[in-house]
Amino acid sequence: MSAKSQYSQDPVLKTIKNSKGMSVTVMDWGATMISIKVPVYGCAQPREALLGVKDPAKWSEQKCFFNATIGRFANRIANNSFVIDGKEYKLNSADRHTLHGGREGFDKRRFVFKSESANSVTLELVSPDGDMGFPGEYTLTVTYTLTEDNALNVQYLGKCTEKCWSCITNHAYFNLNGKNSSALGHTVWFDSEAFLPCDADSIPTGEIRKVHNSAFDFHTAPKTVGQDFMHDEQMELSLGYDHPFLIKGDPLTPFAKVVSEDEALSMEIFTDYPAFQFYSGNYINNAGSGEITARDDGKPYPNQSALCFEPEFYPDCPHLPQFADRNPIVTPDAPLSRCICYKFKS
Repeated sequence: MSAKSQYSQDPVLKTIKNSKGMSVTVMDWGATMISIKVPVYGCAQPREALLGVKDPAKWSEQKCFFNATIGRFANRIANNSFVIDGKEYKLNSADRHTLHGGREGFDKRRFVFKSESANSVTLELVSPDGDMGFPGEYTLTVTYTLTEDNALNVQYLGKCTEKCWSCITNHAYFNLNGKNSSALGHTVWFDSEAFLPCDADSIPTGEIRKVHNSAFDFHTAPKTVGQDFMHDEQMELSLGYDHPFLIKGDPLTPFAKVVSEDEALSMEIFTDYPAFQFYSGNYINNAGSGEITARDDGKPYPNQSALCFEPEFYPDCPHLPQFADRNPIVTPDAPLSRCICYKFKS
């Protein structure tokens, strides 16, 4: 039986907590965050910050990679192939280009819980040589740790027995309103002065474009996601924001700040990746994804009901040698070691 046919059956769930009332629930399938609940001042119950399916065993009914660990390579690799040391590797994809690791990426794999404590869990997945066409046996460990200041730290360690392109991230779908609603009213600020324009297939063209005075400018001043929504030809190709932004600062400063529509909850995001994909949830209920029933009100999630901020290397970096210094390849002597931090405030 394939990993895809087993996906989300009999899930194992672990919940980590802190003394402030915040909790995070993680599922073994896809090392997926199925819930982040954050205490909000003046509210009797913590607020749910993520989109999700009510029954974890039915997670496979959504096709949007909800809150899952993405691998071996997050985002896209053009034409389902790359070359390492003169050897071409063909990837197993259902489409013209490989997206999020191929036909059966890490989001559809059952990880194993290796350790747990009150505020931390570690999961592991072993991907065999040739899995989805990628070279080498790849062992990934994912650690989620919740701190007392309401920060969720996510640490990735990916070791491969051969040279391999790899990029691991989490495809979290955030809606800080805490209910099934449009996310276009969220206010965001990015520590990014440039983004990568993409072609009609969402493959970067190789150009680096400044965001100043454009619809992609979330740096000059914070603004709502909807303020300039669809006011650029780049958004016409992807029905909204779905683009790589280049991070200006360092891992000690947030690359994104997000505030809910009612201003009751905010989030800062940190990473040591050089870029992040900002996605405005344009295909949550569109283009073959089908309707996904929201767990809070039982109604379908509409498009743009969540925002994704996916830290990563540059998409299609195997075909962008001009940016090689920002996108290291994984080797037996140089594993992938990256982190993401989501910090919440009320």
